[in-house]
Amino acid sequence: MYTHLKERHYYEDLYDRFTVDYARDHIGYYDKFHDEFKEKLPKGEKIDRPGNAFLLNIFYMQTIGNELLRRYENREQQITEWIARDESKDDQIAAARLHEEPLCSHCKKQGLRIIDKSLMHRRENSKYDDPEEVLFMLKCPHCDKNSAFWEDGTAWKAKPTLCPKCSTEVTHKTTESKRFITIRYNCPKCKHSFKEKLNIGAKEEKPDPDFEKDRAHYCLHDKEFRDHLFAIRQGFKDMARLGREMKEKQDNKHIYDAVKEMKKPKIAELIPLLSEPLEKAGYIEFHLDKPEMGRDVYVGFSCLDSKSDRNDYDSRKTLKKLVESALEETNWRLMSDGISYRLGYLNGRVKAYEGEEDLKKLVMKSKKLKPKQTSSKGTDKSDGRTLKAPDGTEIIL
Repeated sequence: MYTHLKERHYYEDLYDRFTVDYARDHIGYYDKFHDEFKEKLPKGEKIDRPGNAFLLNIFYMQTIGNELLRRYENREQQITEWIARDESKDDQIAAARLHEEPLCSHCKKQGLRIIDKSLMHRRENSKYDDPEEVLFMLKCPHCDKNSAFWEDGTAWKAKPTLCPKCSTEVTHKTTESKRFITIRYNCPKCKHSFKEKLNIGAKEEKPDPDFEKDRAHYCLHDKEFRDHLFAIRQGFKDMARLGREMKEKQDNKHIYDAVKEMKKPKIAELIPLLSEPLEKAGYIEFHLDKPEMGRDVYVGFSCLDSKSDRNDYDSRKTLKKLVESALEETNWRLMSDGISYRLGYLNGRVKAYEGEEDLKKLVMKSKKLKPKQTSSKGTDKSDGRTLKAPDGTEIIL
């Protein structure tokens, strides 16, 4: 019986051969780029100069390096998935049972003996993701002919071979030798005949004298080379991130300028900042509580309303407006739980925003934020030397 599961080294070899084949197919692009790049260099300039080496590294990673790293990182997972897939297929075959005893497709007698079980797609031209089903091959002890049935008892029907001239179903006769199976077809209508020859002999695989050497290199067995590629990739990621950050800061310069200009008073400075406008509005004995220091900084405050004719609603509303106005141009904000009031005693909490993203959000909500400035920029100039990547991207030298 055919088994799908193989020894682990089979899957390791298969994965590594795919990697080596990919590398061999793509390294030529890099070699060509390298040679063209070298020819375009000014006289006397060395190719290993830092700027030149940087461009070569970009092209190498784009052409082959990133994929080698990806395959190196995914190797264990892919091999494990292949093993699990083939083990599952063997388990499916082993667990399969015919739901009922079938009759011979030829003599209609019972007593058939299972000689093989295999996985197949039931429908012709089925999609790749259609589930495979177990097909049973049985031999009849009475007529010595074979019949095929699916697990649910449905007989397997072979797709008829049609005559290429008149489309009539043809008859066939099969002969077998050590190396070939020959099928001769004859059309009963137009008498056209043709044959099909299948090679069943073991195909000799030509030795690959460079495979082990290329495997060690392209599958990144060499730790020094592997670490070198990882460092290059990380360097490019850091540069790309830095470039995005610089562009974002350039595009939103008005926001970052506003963040720099924003007042960031210390806790002690909150006392005059808040107490002075509050006293003018009749709120006295302003006091700050002990700060709550954690990921964020919170400071409670309290005061007394000296105006006896101001009701609790108006007192809370007025104080809230005064605090928000005093903090508007700072990195402090009144907490969302607002102001509490009881018998003229009011209290609340303020929070300090310190992180760059939080500060940006504050200024973006500000009514005083200056509009974004737009400016036209000239196109970058180069000396006209360009090389093309495999995907058509132009690299300006």
